[in-house]
Amino acid sequence: MSTAVGLDALRAAHPTFTVAGATGTVEGTDLVVRFRFEVGQHTFEPSVTLRGLEPHELARAGDEPARALMNALATVEAFSYWKAFCSPTLSIPVLPGQHRWWAGFWPSAMGEFFYRNDIDFTAPDFLTLVTTGEPGPAGAATQPGARALVMFSGGKDSLALALTTRKALPMDIFLHNPAPGQLEVAQTLGPGRIITAEQQILPELLRLKAAGHPDGHTPYSAGLAFTALLAGYLAGHTDVLAGTSRSDDEPNIKAYRGRPVNHRWTKTYEFEDLLREYRDRWVPQAPAYAGPLRPLLELQIISLLTDDLDAYLRTAGCNQAAARSEGTGRDWCRTCATCAWVFLATSVMFGHDVAVGKVGGDLFADVTLADLYERMAGLHGTKPFEGTGSEDEVRAAIRVVLQTGTPAALAMMSEDARIKNAPSLTEVLGEWGADDLVPAAIRPFVEKARTRGTGRDAPDTVDYP
Repeated sequence: MSTAVGLDALRAAHPTFTVAGATGTVEGTDLVVRFRFEVGQHTFEPSVTLRGLEPHELARAGDEPARALMNALATVEAFSYWKAFCSPTLSIPVLPGQHRWWAGFWPSAMGEFFYRNDIDFTAPDFLTLVTTGEPGPAGAATQPGARALVMFSGGKDSLALALTTRKALPMDIFLHNPAPGQLEVAQTLGPGRIITAEQQILPELLRLKAAGHPDGHTPYSAGLAFTALLAGYLAGHTDVLAGTSRSDDEPNIKAYRGRPVNHRWTKTYEFEDLLREYRDRWVPQAPAYAGPLRPLLELQIISLLTDDLDAYLRTAGCNQAAARSEGTGRDWCRTCATCAWVFLATSVMFGHDVAVGKVGGDLFADVTLADLYERMAGLHGTKPFEGTGSEDEVRAAIRVVLQTGTPAALAMMSEDARIKNAPSLTEVLGEWGADDLVPAAIRPFVEKARTRGTGRDAPDTVDYP
């Protein structure tokens, strides 16, 4: 995708993009965090509103750790606006010692944006970071007693995370722009409270997009992570937990201008490790950040929900449907890679009829999805820039389905040697990835998914009609 507005002209006309900082203001029972971005004649003032905090917790918003997290959040949020100009200088309100960290963050965090817009970001002078932050007084340490803040999206991974975490630790739930369906499911996960964050894209940014300025994917999940860390610090949590998986580590493009491109880079082990470093070095008073399900592939995470099938059926994850309506948060478009993957995975783990009931249709019967499934399996083209399983997971699942029948969406792959020679589902369900960032208290419950893959619980075929 090329931009209608010339990139060189944009950069020359907007040489510096300044993140003027972030301020936290208590308004009634809410904390409103406001950002200010300045570039050329443009000024943007987006905000995030945190709800569900107690008065004594809101009072901590002036502490240095809270201010540091707000400035980090402002820096992440800035990339959603900087992308419209790609200014060669970005002034950010963080400590000078963080320069190297942020310099390592932006190329991967913005990788999909650069790829889709065919932007060469590798020139030494493409982006220069200028740090303007100053140290402040130390803040209060986390309150004694372990308590987790679970980032809940309403999808299968975050549901498995919440159900697993509550077996090990007291927990509260963090929701971002929650839809009714998300709130409904979250309220069943008690007895902890729900903390929410609400924010909207400014119409000024949408107008720039309509005018032909560069647009595309930005580090959304990194913003969620810093927002949850801020909420967790204020509320005294010891841990902020994300529903990430080993499947997130697989890139969509193996190399673009010398670097892999991963739609979900801010959900990878690499980012989680970076964020752990950020917290340990500059805001040790904040909660620890971890993805306890990190060693697991998505199929293994779904296996953790075997005993909670009703709850699984209420989860969603289709961004296409969510963007087109103000529905319950459990809608499915039935045409995107996420829907195709959820249907395939549900069919393999719980049966074809359950999958049809979950997404509201038989996606295997839709021949127009054949190309999508082939790209998900890595047979040709580019892996879709959406939430799907790894190539090995997709191939293993398709292999299981084809052992029973040849549905229209998968028929062209029935004789492909790469599918026939794919790992068995038992092998996939028995895998285990990096676990050094998994909290010790939760690890035994996560390992349950691995033991399910030792043989008895891995289906050999799917009941495809």
